[in-house]
Amino acid sequence: MIGKVITGRSFGGCIRYVVQKHDAVVLDAAGVRMQQVNQIINDFNLQRKYNPNLGKAVGHIALSWSVNDAAKLNDEVMVNLAKEYLQKMKIQDTQYLIVKHKDKDHPHIHIVYNRVSN
Repeated sequence: MIGKVITGRSFGGCIRYVVQKHDAVVLDAAGVRMQQVNQIINDFNLQRKYNPNLGKAVGHIALSWSVNDAAKLNDEVMVNLAKEYLQKMKIQDTQYLIVKHKDKDHPHIHIVYNRVSN
């Protein structure tokens, strides 16, 4: 598994990228409603207001696996690995969204999280 961590300023841009990509599948979330893109963005931005001085509140991690591991990776396994990754990186007590993309040959997911804790 390879992880790439990115921070940014715009929940809107990040959420739209991960959720509205063709064939994107929302697998799991905590602290945000998952029905509509605008609800997800609003929920992240609402929590962001608890620390307005934090310029880059958006955390974005892409986790990728080898194409050879695809047969072992169903949605439940990828969610569990994502949660384990977050725990080991000490990203806890905050909102997150886990989304699977199918635009590459190799299995990969995107985790968007709020750098402002609950």
